[in-house]
Amino acid sequence: MKIKISVSIGEFIDKMSILQIKEDNGLDVEKELIKYLTYDIVDQDGFKYYLNILKSINNQLWNLEDRKRKQVDRYSKQESDVAFLITHLNDLRFRVKKSADVFFNSNISEEKSHEW
Repeated sequence: MKIKISVSIGEFIDKMSILQIKEDNGLDVEKELIKYLTYDIVDQDGFKYYLNILKSINNQLWNLEDRKRKQVDRYSKQESDVAFLITHLNDLRFRVKKSADVFFNSNISEEKSHEW
């Protein structure tokens, strides 16, 4: 089954960066990733800039989530510290996606109800 939805440019770039990270980590996402490369936006100025920033943030999140799941004791200070870092990186990720939406004049943009 295939579902088509409209997303913001920032969300598109974010998802593409996550697919690249999954591929880098040996997951079979090539078929999905190739579809992202068919969109004209990937050739526009600024796309690689935002893709690199989001990939860097998402790589850090990937590593922290992995660490939280496998390397720290539940309810420990270390788990709390890792969760704190994850929250701050997710806030940064939101700001970068929002910035990409503005840069590319996206008709759709993610909204957050909490302070960041």
